[in-house]
Amino acid sequence: MFKYHFMLNALFGSLLSGLSLAIFAPYVTLRRISYMGEALSHIAFAGIAIAILFGLNLTFSTLIFVILISLAIGAISRRHKLQEANTISIFLSVSMALGIILISVSKNYSFDLASYLFGNVLLITGSELYSLIILNILNLTFVLVFYKELFYLTYNAEMAKVFRIRTGLVNQIFLILLAANIVINLKSAGIILVTAQLILPAVIAFNFVHTLHRAIIVSAIVAFLSAFIGFYLSFNLNLPTGATIVLFEALIYFLSLSFRGKNNA
Repeated sequence: MFKYHFMLNALFGSLLSGLSLAIFAPYVTLRRISYMGEALSHIAFAGIAIAILFGLNLTFSTLIFVILISLAIGAISRRHKLQEANTISIFLSVSMALGIILISVSKNYSFDLASYLFGNVLLITGSELYSLIILNILNLTFVLVFYKELFYLTYNAEMAKVFRIRTGLVNQIFLILLAANIVINLKSAGIILVTAQLILPAVIAFNFVHTLHRAIIVSAIVAFLSAFIGFYLSFNLNLPTGATIVLFEALIYFLSLSFRGKNNA
């Protein structure tokens, strides 16, 4: 399997993709903003369409678009005192509608919806691998440097104000990195795997452990093993890689429910 260079790229891409998303998964789960991750992956559709229509760099243009939208969601919700979930739903719907219109207008490009939904890790390039490596380094650095701020932001943002811990800037950086993780992983992972990787590793981890730092470690381990085993199974059984990884993680989740029951006993 690994005698082909592109297969090694695909394997490393799967592992790095899973790790990058798993680091953020516990925070996304505890803050109950899993819908935010799913929404941003759908909002990226409009960014992709804009890049295609105007001949721009696909990844960079989509990243800028998603970051701007994620910051706009937070700003509009705070300024007008709107429920963030409703604001996200509005932007998601508008972005998908805009993307569909722009794709239909672009007559010189045939959009592959299946690739957008499921990704194609076999097409990952060396430069994209380097992007994933840099992304993982940024994720780890961010979590290590701002662990205290992220802890308060996740568990009790109001208490952070009492102790004069500034979480506003950290939250903005969090949203920017979350957007970056989603966009950079879309090509190889697709919407379905990106969404699953922002939820499943964390909920599995919290079935085994009950502290944030341990959950991050377990989440990363689950994502790494799932990516490796899912990739191996997809190659030998001739199955889609992303879908196989998701199903394997789902299997781990259902098995982990028995440990959750014991921990709560």
